[in-house]
Amino acid sequence: MNDAMPNRHHALEDDTLHISGLLPDGAAGIDVGLTLAKIARGTDEGVELLVRPTTDAPEHLRVLAQPDERARAPFGVTGARVERIDSHHAALRLQEIEAAACGVRKLFEAESRALPDQFVLALLGTGTAFALVRGGSATHLGGTALGGGSFTGLARRIDSGIGYAEMVAAAERGERRNVDLMVSDAYPEGIGRIGPDLTAAHLARSSGSPDDVLAALLNLHGETIGQIAASRARIAGASDVVFAGGFAHNNPLLVASMSAMIGMFGITAEASPSPGFAGAIGAAWMAAQNA
Repeated sequence: MNDAMPNRHHALEDDTLHISGLLPDGAAGIDVGLTLAKIARGTDEGVELLVRPTTDAPEHLRVLAQPDERARAPFGVTGARVERIDSHHAALRLQEIEAAACGVRKLFEAESRALPDQFVLALLGTGTAFALVRGGSATHLGGTALGGGSFTGLARRIDSGIGYAEMVAAAERGERRNVDLMVSDAYPEGIGRIGPDLTAAHLARSSGSPDDVLAALLNLHGETIGQIAASRARIAGASDVVFAGGFAHNNPLLVASMSAMIGMFGITAEASPSPGFAGAIGAAWMAAQNA
């Protein structure tokens, strides 16, 4: 990581995927989100992944994605802040959800993992978007303002100096049952289809440590986003949900919470490989195909 973005502030890290054939050598993509810019570029060693603040200079981001000697290689850009990348560099601008859906497919293929013909993509960034992915198309299904932005903003009202990675680690140490009211508090055996281990009221107890509160806050996001994802899948006639985006990256507690809630609706849920970089990888691959 560079000094401008130390590891303690987020769970996304610079990395290299040693997977041959995922991207052509020199192909590059940038997913410029509201908070972070994710960069993927093909090399002879695999796919180099970089992450920087969206506030970094656009030219700095572009050069990271496409060094001078590769200036003529395929280059795709996507994300909520895509306008930050100068258009005179002839980058191919791509719709965010379509790029992420493409990246998810390529990442699953690279790991020889099967994807269903159609699924609901839950794209968890600063907020969360949902899309029905069928074949090569992605249809937007709305979203929710809950995501990494709301989790981080609320957590910093508990501890103003805490970094994002520390928030997630604290949530994993905590015990949300010290903060949440559970169904078992009213109905020890559960009620109807609702089991005793589900949440009856989020953050309703006055007890608990800061770690417990963060565990409960992360679970609130997981259960709520999971319910919305499951309802979107039911309405769209899909039986699978796939998670991508930075909020799902290196966040197994969130993924488990969402998956458990979605599973109650008879729907399968799983996270994409390298979920935080799906958009950048998709942008790079789509640009390479259009070169």
